[in-house]
Amino acid sequence: MHGLPRIRLGPVAGVLVGLAVGVIALLVKGAFNAVLGGETGFILLLTAVALAAWIGGTTGGVTATLVAAVLNAVVFVAPSGPIGQLTGPEVAGLVLYSVAGIGLSALIASLLSSRDRLTTSLHDIGSLATDIERRDARLELVLAASGTGFWEWDVRDGSLTWSEAIFQQHGIEPSTTAPTYERYIETIYPDDRAGFRSVIDTVLESGTTFSREFRILWPDGSVHWTHGVGRVFRDDAGRPTRLVGTGTDITEGRRLEEERDRLLDDERRAGSFREAFLGVISHELRTPITTVLGLTQILMRPGRTSDPAEQASLIADVGAEAERLHRLIEDLLVLNQAERREFTVESEPIELRRLLTRVVARESSNMPGLAISTDLPSDLPVVAGEDTYVEQVVRNMLGNASKYTPAGTKVVIDAQRKGDEVVVRVRDDGPGIEPATEARAFELFYRDPTSARRVAGSGIGLFVCASLVHAMGGRIWAKRRPEGGTEFGFSLLVLSQDD
Repeated sequence: MHGLPRIRLGPVAGVLVGLAVGVIALLVKGAFNAVLGGETGFILLLTAVALAAWIGGTTGGVTATLVAAVLNAVVFVAPSGPIGQLTGPEVAGLVLYSVAGIGLSALIASLLSSRDRLTTSLHDIGSLATDIERRDARLELVLAASGTGFWEWDVRDGSLTWSEAIFQQHGIEPSTTAPTYERYIETIYPDDRAGFRSVIDTVLESGTTFSREFRILWPDGSVHWTHGVGRVFRDDAGRPTRLVGTGTDITEGRRLEEERDRLLDDERRAGSFREAFLGVISHELRTPITTVLGLTQILMRPGRTSDPAEQASLIADVGAEAERLHRLIEDLLVLNQAERREFTVESEPIELRRLLTRVVARESSNMPGLAISTDLPSDLPVVAGEDTYVEQVVRNMLGNASKYTPAGTKVVIDAQRKGDEVVVRVRDDGPGIEPATEARAFELFYRDPTSARRVAGSGIGLFVCASLVHAMGGRIWAKRRPEGGTEFGFSLLVLSQDD
């Protein structure tokens, strides 16, 4: 019966079906009675009622029951007498048949109605599942395009379930199995692990959602950024059972932010350099230029007479200011190249002992307030660098000592090999550098606040020194000497035999 197709008919059609089935049932019963030579009862009639109810519904089943009951009474029960003369058992049989037929019709109709509702529900569920699958596919496609994937963590057993996009965000083939939670922690960048664990612990203990950006390590060692968002689900007792969320690859966004910050830093740095140029031009350059101009005008005044000693003194002052101007211009050239990040050094072999001896001989006459001496071993190795820049660094350090120490200060320049580099130290026995200044001495524009008011300067000389030394591959430092005074030092790499 369940295999028969479901035919839906209206009430009139149901009555017609019931009439037809009832008549046919009586004909079939007559044929069976003739073949079997006896009365077959109501079995065939009830079968017909079931068929009529299946096709015509309750109306068809009841109609077939009544038609079959009447015809059965006329044809088989009382064929030769009036129906009113039926015996009690015969009437009871007809009544029982009618009740059974009507009940069977109602039962079949109810079953058919339930099956129809079930079929409709299953169809609706199938349509809903199809719609959900389509929406999920579209959502996953949209999220994948934005670098976002789904993940789920079973808190009870520690297992993780990842979408394909999450595998890709971690540099892992999607065909592999997602790691456990503890194994996943090991993929997070070491500096970010503690913070990530803290956030997850807080969510599991009392929170509902979390959102955090952190770095992850790919199997190839590269570092990538991800943004994780998740929500915790709990059982009836309030215990966390699982976390469900998304992960988004934000590596490119982070790179763009870093690039933006770098550009802003460059712009601020360029602005500082521009201010330095303006400051130096307006003050530091003006002073030696004005002095040179004034002294030359005195020397060139018509009719002026002076003794040779006075004239030599004026010429010496002009030379000193010209030298000062020359050094400022050299510093500004380095500053300009550093600002444009175009500062490079063509390394060449330097005989450091000879160069330092030459610089000291020249600067001793330019800085009479310092007692400069050297301590240079005869076997000092050849170093890599550019002699003009090394000379500029040493001159700046000596000039710094000349400005910030009293007259008669002793300055010793020594050099010695340490491993693969030569260390050069410029040491004085002056008052010593302030501890707070040691770390900032080579910052651009920085000047010691305790001496800035009484000593002129631009705050670029030591910055230039640091730029030159770093460009030559060396180190530079400033520190207070335990026995008193200040040590400025730098290092240069020893030129190997292969070079």
